[in-house]
Amino acid sequence: MSQSLLFIDTETGGLDPRKHSLLSVALVVGDAGGVANSLEILIRHEPYVVSAGGMKVNRIDLVKHTAAALEPDMALGVMNVFLDQHFPHLCKPITLAGHNVGFDQAFLGAFVEGLGHKLEPRFSHRVVDTHSLAAALRDAGKLPLENLGSSALFDHFGIEVPEDKRHTALGDALATFELYWKLVGLMR
Repeated sequence: MSQSLLFIDTETGGLDPRKHSLLSVALVVGDAGGVANSLEILIRHEPYVVSAGGMKVNRIDLVKHTAAALEPDMALGVMNVFLDQHFPHLCKPITLAGHNVGFDQAFLGAFVEGLGHKLEPRFSHRVVDTHSLAAALRDAGKLPLENLGSSALFDHFGIEVPEDKRHTALGDALATFELYWKLVGLMR
């Protein structure tokens, strides 16, 4: 019996969560039966702290982004409403899932703490990482890949992400959700 997981993906202004802006966060809730709900939240910053490399990867146009993005406090409020719908406060801490999810967890933590809140106890310190699962399956001889990057894994399993959704928080989170269940299938 599977439990609902919270898949997360972020798009950021760079690699350092203590320095660079969290630009968007996607939340995907579901279990073996499929995606129950998903949400992408765009976050506005004054000023944005971004690197050229970060912006090249995520292809975010900051002018368009700003027009659609929420102020940080409002973004956190929207996130909390979504989480309350799927993970009531009285339940155990939410386990984050994703590909190289430690990166996303660090940015989410820096964002939440920057607004005067703590990541725990709402979120668990435990995570489910599809990269780690793929590495274990490769080492067990069940996954014939050396490159365990998300693009290589999506290609291997035939997970199609439309070009305009690739390297968006929501596009990648939905694809990672699908990847997780493909990896679970190899374990059976």
